Amino acid sequence: MDDSRTIRARGGGQAIPVSHTLRTLAFGTAGGGFGYLLGLPLGWMLGAMATTTVLAIAGVRVSASPKPRAAMIAVIGLMVGSAFKPEVLRQAGEWSASLAAVAAYTVITAAFGIFACRRLGRLDPTTAALSGMPGGLSELIGMATSFNADVRSVSMVHATRLVLLITIVPLSLSLSGALAAIGGGSVDRTVDWTMALSLADAAVLVSCAVVGVLLGRRLRLPAANLTGPLVLSALAHVTGLTGADVPGLVVAVAQVVIGATIGQHFIGVERRVVLTGVVLGTVLTGFSLAMAVLFAIGFDRFLDIPFAVGLLALVPGGLPEMSLIAISFNADPAFVSLHHLSRVVIIVVATPLILPAWLRLAGAAGKG
Repeated sequence: MDDSRTIRARGGGQAIPVSHTLRTLAFGTAGGGFGYLLGLPLGWMLGAMATTTVLAIAGVRVSASPKPRAAMIAVIGLMVGSAFKPEVLRQAGEWSASLAAVAAYTVITAAFGIFACRRLGRLDPTTAALSGMPGGLSELIGMATSFNADVRSVSMVHATRLVLLITIVPLSLSLSGALAAIGGGSVDRTVDWTMALSLADAAVLVSCAVVGVLLGRRLRLPAANLTGPLVLSALAHVTGLTGADVPGLVVAVAQVVIGATIGQHFIGVERRVVLTGVVLGTVLTGFSLAMAVLFAIGFDRFLDIPFAVGLLALVPGGLPEMSLIAISFNADPAFVSLHHLSRVVIIVVATPLILPAWLRLAGAAGKG
């Protein structure tokens, strides 16, 4: 055995040696540090993601236990929750139109995605349906197992979409000047390496993270590791229990862990599956991004929501990842995360309901 101490990956039944997790995080740290030194937007996350993705495609095993990622997603929940100030709650009632637009956006992009995966990718009906959904990677992979879909195809399409959107969106917003409207100008690339946090504030934040994860899983919340801590952190900040932010060092660690663990979706996938997944993922990314731009223009023109904030709230680049980008851009992370959460809820609730009807329709069309 490579390492007598192993951690069993959730859902797949595969034991991942601790040494592999540490090596993957080391690769991610090196890549993230390089991205940070280059001054890239979200350099820690993008550098880590690029490094492990390239290594995975090259055949290097960059698998990691899901536990570090789960912990860092909880940290992002704390970060997003800290943005829920009392004034944010007063604005929430004004977001009904944009939330309705997210629902429409989700339906449109899902319909196109399913059609493209079925016709262009020639995937079986179940795999096409789960691959074509705009987001919810972990939830959809879980459904793929339950519905006997091709898990690797579903993973490849969504992983490609995730990588492309996380790379394209922050770089495009930084270069285009769209952040000027929200006073961002560019991503904050500096890291405050001090841990300026009182013991009382640290205790509150840690409690929100731990209890939030446990409660979120118990209540079966979508993206429970993020939404549970997010809700408790929001309550703690709204009520004045704490006003503390997550230290910059912890934020950098969260970026590295989340970025480094994305690459493992590309491990050991057959060339045909890789090619099909990359092509479909690129097509779906292009369509979803184009639709997001159109909707964001509408947000800016009719709802007085800055284009950059609207775009970040729409593009299906992953709830934790887009929340982290919004935090780094200071682009109303509460607004962004709430809209992404609504999209994920729609997908998680609607997919199991519509899938049987879709399979009957696809079966009838095949017989015809």
